[in-house]
Amino acid sequence: METETVKLVNVLRRIARGAAYAAWAKPEPNAVRFCVNQYNKVLVRLVELEPNIRTLFTPLPEDASADIVRIAARELAAYFEDEAPDPYGFKFSFGCASSRVRSGARRGCGPIAVHCE
Repeated sequence: METETVKLVNVLRRIARGAAYAAWAKPEPNAVRFCVNQYNKVLVRLVELEPNIRTLFTPLPEDASADIVRIAARELAAYFEDEAPDPYGFKFSFGCASSRVRSGARRGCGPIAVHCE
């Protein structure tokens, strides 16, 4: 995948996160409108790079809700995800492990990094 497309997919993820926050914690119309405008700008650029998506994705209306923006941004990002690199670079697993503490060995359970790139 081109570097610009990867960057745009990352922006879509952030738009989805911002819209989710706007819907949940801060239902301010300006925040939602900003997310809609950013989504539409990213969509225009992605259509220029990959014209086939024009039939699948349409621009959002100015008055779209934060939940609609979140869903639309995640769906558009998902279209490119099979080509996109893992955004986190490592994965977690739940398990138990012992670690050394000053007073001796300590056993605990929690997330453990199992793969790093």
